[in-house]
Amino acid sequence: MELRDSAEHVLFATALDETQSKGRTPNVFVFNPFAEAYMAYGRSFTPVKHQTMLANDLANLPQFLCRPNDIVLLAKRPSVEFLSALKQAGFPLPEFVELRAGRIDPASSLCQRKFGSLRPWAWGPDSLELLEPIFGQVTGEARTASQRFNDGIARLYSKAWSADFLRTVLACSRQGEEAHSRRVGGQSLLTSAPTNSWLCTENEVGVVVDTFEGALEAIAAIRRRGHHRVVAKEARGLAGHNAIRFWEPELLATQRQWLTHAVQNGRQLVIEPWLERELDFSIQLEMEPRRLKLCGFTGLINDQKGQFLANWAAANYDRRLPAAVAAVFREPTDISGPLQRLYAEIFSLLEAELQRAGYVGPVSIDAFVYRTPQGGSRLKPVVEINPRYTMGRLTVELMKRTSPGSCGLFRLVSRARARAEGFADFASYARSLSERLPLRLEGDPVPKIREGALCLNDPAQTEVCLATFQVGPTLNPLLGDGAH
Repeated sequence: MELRDSAEHVLFATALDETQSKGRTPNVFVFNPFAEAYMAYGRSFTPVKHQTMLANDLANLPQFLCRPNDIVLLAKRPSVEFLSALKQAGFPLPEFVELRAGRIDPASSLCQRKFGSLRPWAWGPDSLELLEPIFGQVTGEARTASQRFNDGIARLYSKAWSADFLRTVLACSRQGEEAHSRRVGGQSLLTSAPTNSWLCTENEVGVVVDTFEGALEAIAAIRRRGHHRVVAKEARGLAGHNAIRFWEPELLATQRQWLTHAVQNGRQLVIEPWLERELDFSIQLEMEPRRLKLCGFTGLINDQKGQFLANWAAANYDRRLPAAVAAVFREPTDISGPLQRLYAEIFSLLEAELQRAGYVGPVSIDAFVYRTPQGGSRLKPVVEINPRYTMGRLTVELMKRTSPGSCGLFRLVSRARARAEGFADFASYARSLSERLPLRLEGDPVPKIREGALCLNDPAQTEVCLATFQVGPTLNPLLGDGAH
């Protein structure tokens, strides 16, 4: 890795001096957002130009998952000016190693070093192939390639598996409900209050199909139950891009074509009723070799197509579900306790499933509260489970650099959004952000961010998507500025 100028040399020398003295074997991180698409389509999958540019724009984001002397693989190292700004904001800098034509250069010193663990964004066929040259240098964990990723772990990525897991959760809930009704003042298996008033039913769980005829039958069955609006999702694929909504009374020719193509070669679809969401949130976890550990809770903001826009975190993100989740429910009035107990049992069930699959690494649960036609609120506690890093997990790690009591908003800003807000390019957007919301750090001996905003990828190199992080004392101003 050649250093381009003396300023850059000083910056990286300082970072390495601060971290290598600790003697910790580094971990290796890489951003590979297409793992699920490669699972679904194999080597025939090729990201389109916009997807490739997006992946390149966000390639440095794993640096916020790193400890100081870890390594991030990417196509192009961020500029020294950008990294200097991050260092001044209190973020330690990892080592960046540039890939050669998307691969690890066999002549790189990387191939002779020792590593604690390998941490791709997601384990899949692509990350196995990329990291294979350095498998032999991992000393911090004894895991073969087949233990890192196999058919059992691949199954965890499927929305069909998530739907089955939700059915298990609801079955346990019913058992607890029956026990609750038999015991005066007793406690159900999952909650301490009857769940039929605030938890979704099996009718809201996705139905898995693998034929065109099966898809038509599932759509018709959902509509017979009174849900006219229906959504179909490919069991595997790029989030928010592999789904279609059925709003019209009869399926259109283009919709039939989509369904026919989606189930080719035995691929699965999940068909489910469209629910009017009131609040999305996610739970970030880490599956360790012996237990499942809670990392934190984040709010989730998607667009109307289900594509990610932002994550937010309250001040107590690492301990409890966001208060906003409980606030959505008008009844029961004591919903916070039952919600916590519900997820404690879900974690227990999930831990057992992950252990059976032999999975170790990051995992998240997406969920939401929705409004029923009668005006009540219900919880869909598992929408999908992601056995990989997510932007929610990234938000949790970013929150560790904020002052106690602060709230945070992680946001992806598209070029179209930046222009809609009046900026010709990302560089001018970034300048305005730093002028309007200057960083203020406080605390001793390690200052942390009390308020302000910063860019998380290099505005000078960004082509289609800028990542930002804003910190403030309360959530309302953050969401008002960033959720649109």
